[in-house]
Amino acid sequence: MVIREQLDHKKRGDLTSIGTWRKNYTELSIQDLHKFNHYRGGIGPHNSQIHKLETNTIEPYLQVFKSLAGMMDEIANEEKFTYVPELRIRERLKKADPYRTHDGRVATYVDFIEIFEGLQPVNPIYATEEKITEDLLLEFSQALASTFRWVGTENMMNNKETWEQIKKAKSIKRIEEKELLKMAQAILIGESVPTEETVRFVLNKYKECPMVCAYRSLVDQPLPEKMEKVHAKLLEIVHP
Repeated sequence: MVIREQLDHKKRGDLTSIGTWRKNYTELSIQDLHKFNHYRGGIGPHNSQIHKLETNTIEPYLQVFKSLAGMMDEIANEEKFTYVPELRIRERLKKADPYRTHDGRVATYVDFIEIFEGLQPVNPIYATEEKITEDLLLEFSQALASTFRWVGTENMMNNKETWEQIKKAKSIKRIEEKELLKMAQAILIGESVPTEETVRFVLNKYKECPMVCAYRSLVDQPLPEKMEKVHAKLLEIVHP
């Protein structure tokens, strides 16, 4: 028996390239893929699993790799997708190119495991995602803090009153992760800067920064240019 050397998880890769594949090489949303896999027999990957793969917030188990490979095989080999009742999804599936390995093959079960473990390189066409720099994260944090004070001034409110109004905004009420509100408070007083992972998670899940949306709802004029500009830059990176 050959004893395999223990993997160093610090060198582990990820499958965030699935998100680049989906966004840049298909017209399919996460929910489209979820429905497709339901019509295939409910064997996954499901919407929550796909989202977590794209944001690197999942520790995949073997069934996830297996169902991911099955999905790609189906996209590669099925021609008509007649079992999919929704015409929009059916047409998008017909046009979609499956996820491919660095040497151009349709990725298999073993390929996905090796890519995740960092044993196989990601196809360069999926590895072009722009990084969010520390300078940009700091600029974003400072813009959030200064715009918070500006919103208060525009409404003749102190910081406590402004925060209470922000918490009533629809975009803030939608936030499910309460720790994000605590982080927002720390950012507003200059005690914290969000990580790239957090920014990507928020913008992927909520499409825009909930704080920026709340600011907009509290004033009847455009937000300061610095705020809109850095927010737009982040959206451009996360949603190319």
